[in-house]
Amino acid sequence: MNHDDRRSPEEISNPAPESSDPEFPIRESSLRESRFDRRSMLKSSVLGGALLAEGLFAPPQAGAAHAVGVQQGPTSPATTPSSNDAATPLGDIEQVKLEYVFQIRVDFSERVSFNTPTGTQVYVPTISGKIEGPRLQGIVWPHSGADFAANGHLDAHYMLQASDGAMIYIHNTGYIYRKDQQPMSRNDPSWGGDAEYYFRITPYFNAPVGPHDWLTRTVIVGSGRRHAKPDCTVFTYYAVL
Repeated sequence: MNHDDRRSPEEISNPAPESSDPEFPIRESSLRESRFDRRSMLKSSVLGGALLAEGLFAPPQAGAAHAVGVQQGPTSPATTPSSNDAATPLGDIEQVKLEYVFQIRVDFSERVSFNTPTGTQVYVPTISGKIEGPRLQGIVWPHSGADFAANGHLDAHYMLQASDGAMIYIHNTGYIYRKDQQPMSRNDPSWGGDAEYYFRITPYFNAPVGPHDWLTRTVIVGSGRRHAKPDCTVFTYYAVL
């Protein structure tokens, strides 16, 4: 036994293995370092796996791509739409133009209303009126119809007479309600001038063959405005070109 050997009895009985390469001897400190490195790698891999799982299953942040270093295969556009699909047109977007065609003033006198299980039904007969505009002039035929409004929905039928004597049927449908969502009394002729209203209509016309039959094959939209004195409504109509 070498008296200069200061190893412990345990180290003497369990000597470290010798390297087969004399130029790279395996030292005990190297083994301890390698064992420490393996424990560090194992701990790091467990921690990294937890972070990876947390990243994969966490909800994606709005406006940010959600990817955690996992390469995915190709996906079908039908199953994975792009976030820009909502802004991508399906074809050419044609601009819709409106042409002002005429106005109709409808005069009223009496109002009849009653409550129903679904709300209030109103009957307001027309007594007269006037038509002015670049494509139609004439009058509202007296007592030829009425406004059958209910629950903010306009449903009016009456007859028009053009300046050349032609009779034209009109069916006005649309919506009218206060923009502040407050209730309105249709029994009060003064309603309409005290607040802002959403008053939009899509009329249907039926006219005899001749100079006014363009009304039967043209999309018409319009707006309405109430007036209290005198009791009337003025409708403004536009042709969709």
